[in-house]
Amino acid sequence: MKTRQPLAVLLDTSFILVMLEQRRDIDEELRDLIMGPARIATLDMVERELQRLGRTRSSKVGTFANAALELLKARKYPIFASGIETSDTDAAILSFSLASNDPLAVATIDRKLRFALSRLGIQAIYPRRSRGLMMSSAVPPSST
Repeated sequence: MKTRQPLAVLLDTSFILVMLEQRRDIDEELRDLIMGPARIATLDMVERELQRLGRTRSSKVGTFANAALELLKARKYPIFASGIETSDTDAAILSFSLASNDPLAVATIDRKLRFALSRLGIQAIYPRRSRGLMMSSAVPPSST
């Protein structure tokens, strides 16, 4: 029997912060949604963005950003190099997602990023209001 390749789930800054703010368990909710093997990771750009927010933002955002950094460390999520020279985290996520040969979804709250991912045929994961996550269907990019 062939085992399914794990779905790589890239966490975006907005997703991590909102899940922490709402006291929701990222691992548990992703397991419930995917119902199969998953590998949760993030990019170095997201880590840097969290570090910057932890240093420079209001006490509430800074507190959650620092908690997010602790979560990444405690859960030992892999942090991949984005492989692109940009200061735009969303562009780095899009570039990394397109270059990936493995099954991949991006967990984000950002509507513009979700739309861009959808146009590129990449699944987006986002939280429902109360509990649970949703995954957009991957629409293959049109050839026109």
